[in-house]
Amino acid sequence: MIINEGLFKLDVTDHHAILGFSLAEDPKKVRTRYLKVARRLHPDSLSDASDEQKAIANEILSKLVNPSYKVLSQEKSIKEHNIALKMKQQQLVAQPSLLSVKSESAKKLLGTSNLEHDYKTALQTIVAVHFDDLTSVHSIIGEISELNAVYLMRQGNVGEKAIAPTASDAQKAEAEMKKETPRRPRHEAIIESYLSRAKEFEYKKDYSRAILELREAIATHPQSAPCHSYLALLYLKSGKETMAKIHAKQSLAFDPENAMAKEVQAKVGAAAAKSTATDNSSQGRKASSQTSQTTSGQKGTKQGGGLFSGLFGGKKG
Repeated sequence: MIINEGLFKLDVTDHHAILGFSLAEDPKKVRTRYLKVARRLHPDSLSDASDEQKAIANEILSKLVNPSYKVLSQEKSIKEHNIALKMKQQQLVAQPSLLSVKSESAKKLLGTSNLEHDYKTALQTIVAVHFDDLTSVHSIIGEISELNAVYLMRQGNVGEKAIAPTASDAQKAEAEMKKETPRRPRHEAIIESYLSRAKEFEYKKDYSRAILELREAIATHPQSAPCHSYLALLYLKSGKETMAKIHAKQSLAFDPENAMAKEVQAKVGAAAAKSTATDNSSQGRKASSQTSQTTSGQKGTKQGGGLFSGLFGGKKG
């Protein structure tokens, strides 16, 4: 059976979802979770099950659970896996529309103000019945993966937290702590919070509220190129090309290399060119029609002679 939910939809094998192991949990505890799942799927625990159920359990254990535990329990593979998660996290943050959630638990997590608590609670509820019905295991894994995808999108650096630090990593971290790291300007954090909320509203296709968030951000930080460029994109999606053009121009004034502003500007220009071409074509057809009518009228005049021709243009008797 193909799983096509959550992180699986983003072409990432969600080993955490397969084991029912939280992204926020200490990676050292993965063995405890694996042993519990392995015992649940072992033939000795399925003595009353049918041969078909035992076959399903064996397939889940051998093709899903064991490979996932192998990835999450080895230092090299877990690092590679978390790098992949981190990349998908950045992708989701940049493009929330990539994720479409179906389960009620994931939808609730998407809008919660208590992310850590609600993620943990929802996961515990689902994991409690993870392998009770072997025919529903794949759908449950998909639901957990949706939760994980939402959690990743809203919680920064989750992938890095899941990596078990090695001795060399600890030494590097200690050396970094000894260095004087410049404090991050407070206004950058404020701007990011506005952008984050706007992205959540965009994901829900609530463009008006997303636009309102960014207008508030620009009111206090009028020279923020990211806010202007993102606002331009939202205006473009809302069909307001003029406003999109204005804010894209503002963004490029503060950051000439802003990729999003350039993209919006290009799309607005293309739409304007298309509209102009359509108008010109329409005017051309209208002019052609008028010319045709005029020519036709002139021909009629020459042939019939007109009123004055009838009164004064005749031959003298």
